[in-house]
Amino acid sequence: MAQLSPSLGDHPAGDDSGGIIVGWLSKVAVVLALCGLVLFDCISIASTAVTVSDEGAYAARQASENWQQSKNIQQAYDAAVAAAKDSNPANRVATKSFTVDPDGTVHLTVSRTARTLFVFRLDRTKKWAHVVREAQGRSVAG
Repeated sequence: MAQLSPSLGDHPAGDDSGGIIVGWLSKVAVVLALCGLVLFDCISIASTAVTVSDEGAYAARQASENWQQSKNIQQAYDAAVAAAKDSNPANRVATKSFTVDPDGTVHLTVSRTARTLFVFRLDRTKKWAHVVREAQGRSVAG
């Protein structure tokens, strides 16, 4: 005797567990979560880049003001470091890039590592989170 395959009307009501829908929704949720983590890290790096640029410009203006008063390169550098660290203690001012033009314009480089969820923790991507920005500023006080 040949067995017939059941038709749609042969299933009792409530027998469908929705496995396909639950599996699909789980995959979508995982993909959205991963996209959210990547987006968070990208926003953190971009935000750090903007703030480091602003803090570098502020530090350069402070150093320029100090330079115009003292004409001492070390004191001007120290003023830049103090201003950068007041803005954020993680800021670093490179010594090799610190220069003062004859008109009192200070050029410097400020760097900081962005705090991300994953990028700065992984060896392969750690360099992506390290933000370096050149800045310049001139005080109008002098």
